[in-house]
Amino acid sequence: MFYRYEHNNMDETTPLMIRPQQGPQTGQLPWDPRRSCIAGVLVLITLTLERLAFYALVANLFLFLSLGRWSPDSGMTAVLLLVGVAHFSALGGGWLADAWIGRYWALVAGLSLYVVGFSLLTAAAAGVLCNPANSTSPFCVTEMYAIIICVGFAAGTVRANFPSFGAEQVKYGGTDSLRRFFNWYYWCVNIGSLLGVGALSYVALDMPNGFLRAFAGTCGCLIVALILFACGRPYYLVHRPAGSVLMNILCILCEAISGRCHLRRQTSIQSSPLIERRSQRPVTSPSWLDYAKIRYGGSHHDAAVEDVKKLGIVLLLFTSLLPYWLVFFQIETGFQEQGVHLKIGFEKNFNMPTAWLSLFDQIFILALIPVMNSVIYPYFDRHGYRVTLLSRIAFGMSFSFMAAIAAGVLEFLSIYQWKHGNRVTQVIHNVTYNASDMSLLWQVPQYCLVGTAEVFAGVAGLEFAYSAAPRPLQGVAMGMFSAMEGIGSLLGTALISALSPTWIRKDSQHFQGHLDYYFFLLAGIQGWALAIFTLWLLVKRVREMNSTPTPPPEPAPVS
Repeated sequence: MFYRYEHNNMDETTPLMIRPQQGPQTGQLPWDPRRSCIAGVLVLITLTLERLAFYALVANLFLFLSLGRWSPDSGMTAVLLLVGVAHFSALGGGWLADAWIGRYWALVAGLSLYVVGFSLLTAAAAGVLCNPANSTSPFCVTEMYAIIICVGFAAGTVRANFPSFGAEQVKYGGTDSLRRFFNWYYWCVNIGSLLGVGALSYVALDMPNGFLRAFAGTCGCLIVALILFACGRPYYLVHRPAGSVLMNILCILCEAISGRCHLRRQTSIQSSPLIERRSQRPVTSPSWLDYAKIRYGGSHHDAAVEDVKKLGIVLLLFTSLLPYWLVFFQIETGFQEQGVHLKIGFEKNFNMPTAWLSLFDQIFILALIPVMNSVIYPYFDRHGYRVTLLSRIAFGMSFSFMAAIAAGVLEFLSIYQWKHGNRVTQVIHNVTYNASDMSLLWQVPQYCLVGTAEVFAGVAGLEFAYSAAPRPLQGVAMGMFSAMEGIGSLLGTALISALSPTWIRKDSQHFQGHLDYYFFLLAGIQGWALAIFTLWLLVKRVREMNSTPTPPPEPAPVS
């Protein structure tokens, strides 16, 4: 899974990672490492503050609405709406940037929309937007849904454009500049998540007027993020939008389909002229998308059609990551369900919150990414090996597979212990749960394995989306990456609903079900996807080796 390169050719195969030569003949500005460093740091700080705000809202919205007399199903629906809008609106945010206003102004618009949403949320927490006093009905229903949609669209717009915009600032800094940037990008995402879930959740729950303080502080962080990002305008490389990209894609697809159908009709009606035409064609037959090219009767240039082909490859890779996302979202679903039925009590009457274990995932990522950036990847680089993006995705799938196996084994042992009388009864948020006498800390390995999978597959997926997609479609590609996460979440929810009557039961009957079978099923789906992906990598590597021309033998010396 390692790609060996020679020391005299350190560049990646993609032109986006080749550092341009300086000089007037290239038509590009000389490389300025100081400008790139300032721009990259400003982008990462802004990203950290934005992720802090988003995860703080996701972690506290349900409880905030519950205290406002929202029913449990209404509160969960609101949280799912927020996450769903944030994932699926990223595709629209990427299109907006690519086609109309550019990534810089799309990010400014997204951050401004964030500030508006959190300002309204702060006003709702203060009782200014709507007064909850002397009312028995849920408060601010219409206003809260408007705020949720506003913040969701802001998050989607920012999520689609931050990776590409940040990579544009640093991509000419050397062969490993993109790899280092996307690793630090993911590191900052998890720092923001850690602060949002940890610190602001503490402020919201343990201080007087906690939610007002938390939302006001978060709004202040977003204002600082917007100001910092805007102040970095003189240091940014800003590209112009490329026009209505999605319309061009649709036109190419329609012309390709119609051209292919027209050719098939000609094949059935006029066989002899078609044979004559085929004899004049090159040996390699065109793909169905090629029929949108001018040379095959379409109206689009070759470069535009080839861009759509590249976007199709990116979409195929994102589809192969769906099993990975199924396992990843167990942090918020299956692992939590498993955790409440493990012993949370420790000495001195201390009960560990089950949600705290998700912090092990983030802490592990924060510790592992600097090690990979500073030690592991440079070690392989020095010895002439390059860990390719596709190899890193395969490694991430492997760790995801091991995480699902670890969760299934732990659940199997937990059920075994409970059935043999090793039981405890514990109260979590005024709800009584039956649990086995196995410590909650046994979940730590599976959280760490999921974190390791993120470091490989999550980071490499972002980098691949940027590197493989053509520049006019990079925002759309990032939006597709986010939308695939949302599809993975929806598939996981559908799978849980399908298995709920048998394997996944209500809490009072947890040990009569088989949550371990569910985890093993996820492991099987991920293992099947990993096997196909690995086989494809091996075939691809063999074809590359066979297509590499061998140098002619040197002539024998004349005696």
